[in-house]
Amino acid sequence: MTLDVQVVSSVEEVGQEAWDSLGGEQPFASYRWYRYGEAVLSNDRPIYVILSSGEQPVARATFWLTRHETLPIPSATLRLLVGALLRRFPLLACRSPLSSASGLILPEPPLRDIALETLVECGWDLLHNHHASFLLFDYLERNALDWSGWPARFVKVPDMSPGTELVIKWADFESYLGQMSKKHRYNIRRNCRLLQEEGIVIERYPKALDLDTAMALHQNVNARYKSATDHWMRSALQHAEMVDSVWLAAERDGQILGCEQMLGDRGTWFVTALGLDYGAKNVYFVLGYEDIRYAIEAGANVLRWGTETYNVKRRLGFELEANSNLIFTSRWAPLREAGHWVAEHSLY
Repeated sequence: MTLDVQVVSSVEEVGQEAWDSLGGEQPFASYRWYRYGEAVLSNDRPIYVILSSGEQPVARATFWLTRHETLPIPSATLRLLVGALLRRFPLLACRSPLSSASGLILPEPPLRDIALETLVECGWDLLHNHHASFLLFDYLERNALDWSGWPARFVKVPDMSPGTELVIKWADFESYLGQMSKKHRYNIRRNCRLLQEEGIVIERYPKALDLDTAMALHQNVNARYKSATDHWMRSALQHAEMVDSVWLAAERDGQILGCEQMLGDRGTWFVTALGLDYGAKNVYFVLGYEDIRYAIEAGANVLRWGTETYNVKRRLGFELEANSNLIFTSRWAPLREAGHWVAEHSLY
């Protein structure tokens, strides 16, 4: 069976109705979300491949050509080397922008294998046409690694550092607290009380009030964990009102001591741009409680909370996400082997 291939560079070329009809209710696949992604990632190049059977779209892969990937590599020297490589030979990644979600939309079997093979070959052609270094499909479910459409030249990397998620099933925050143990309820209320005694309050805003302060506090967190700051983070804060969003700030006498951005699409929200003044105690915890409170009040289905501090998140009811798998290849066999070594020994 032959599928028709359409390649576009903007969601506007497709139109909202056609784009959303293929994405269904999948979070971070909507026309609105991709318009936001294109605005934020203005220095990256989107390349969308849409497959149709007859005139009916059946599959999609959203590729991003980037020279500025934030690399989760502990070694600063290795980060510099890989970063220099990507500036010369960019990365071609199939993903939903900014959301730690896959950019693949596939039909059910048996058409799935044909669609995947076609999209992978399109990606392989794009890899060569744009002189990219790596072709990457990330944020995949574990079973996706076993699909038959992946060629042998791809390297499979299962079970990378997973994110966390909370399935929302409570009518209000008090109901959420009610299902916790007495000890955990006590600790939450105690942390909130201590913050109030210090004169710190959590406020909600449609967008970041002070981008410079927000970024400085965010970089505090990254410095503590020796992580690089995403090159797009400031732009993500600037354009947040294009999608479902709220900015939370911990304030005392007009001074911002902590903040974070919540972003959502189709009932799933996630938290990003955490910023902290480490001189203010308990701000991290209470911001987290307010994330949950807001997600419940906003009618969210799922709240995603990223990696790190797993013990804290588990106590609050979060579970590990299942999309921590990736598959990649390169134009050059030595780079495939080097990428495999890095993934096994250095990432996360």
